Amino acid sequence: MVGVYQGWIPAFAGMAKFGVIRIITLLIFIFCIGSLAGKEKYISVEIDTSQAFPISVSVEQARSKTLQLVRQLAMEKALPQDVNLSSFTSSQYVEKNFQFDERIATSIFMNCSSSGRIISEEISNDYPYFPKKSQVYRYFMKYKAKILPLEIAYNPSIDMNVKLSKTLLKDKEEFSLTVTPNQDGYLYLFDYLPDNSVAMVFPTLRFPANVLKSGEAWQQKLTAVIAPDAEHSIETLYFVFSLEPIAGWESFKSNLSDTELVFNAGEESFMLFQKWLGKSDPMKRLEKMAQLHIFAD
Repeated sequence: MVGVYQGWIPAFAGMAKFGVIRIITLLIFIFCIGSLAGKEKYISVEIDTSQAFPISVSVEQARSKTLQLVRQLAMEKALPQDVNLSSFTSSQYVEKNFQFDERIATSIFMNCSSSGRIISEEISNDYPYFPKKSQVYRYFMKYKAKILPLEIAYNPSIDMNVKLSKTLLKDKEEFSLTVTPNQDGYLYLFDYLPDNSVAMVFPTLRFPANVLKSGEAWQQKLTAVIAPDAEHSIETLYFVFSLEPIAGWESFKSNLSDTELVFNAGEESFMLFQKWLGKSDPMKRLEKMAQLHIFAD
């Protein structure tokens, strides 16, 4: 994880009874058609699968990785077949030190509203199974999701140059970040943690000013911090630059100081991010991501 330290309408009274009935019937009909039209937008998907893990992987890690998989499988089932995920993923990705986990990046991309949005999700059953005398176990998960497929929206007039001094880091190591947009707008920076939860890096309640000016470089020093019980962490910085402010960022967990750090933002943060991003117009924003590899020593 990373931290930034700084009754009735009166007019109806005179109407004939037949006219009132016709109007009410028409309103009900319109409401039903509208409801049906709204329901047609969403696709319900069910995934029932399992993944194998060596016994060295904790049950918590196995659950997190399996949840990441079923979300991606659900999106793959819901999205049109002609969506070229690799090209969109590579266009969003900011490379620095040539280490890139494509599966993680693709999963994060698919779970952002550039391609579709998960409206709701439910894990009806999940559990690990440990065969006797085996060095491998399986984690099973049954998952349901309601997904809103979206057309890929891209506004070529919006650009944002993102530079990181390094992406291969040691615990407690500082690195620099520079963001330069070509238009005035608002920057939101998130950290996709290894357990798929989403923490806020910038802005924060202590540093809420997130307006960036066209052509002016926004620079910040960040610190990479690994969880105390981890040896290696792959995290993804997710940049959202919007021409308009996006309300609700205050609801995300963020680092308050170098001693109050967020290593798990909670499973609910995933849906919170989905809903937050859905508030904005995709034609008025740009998204990019950069992976960080953080090592204990």
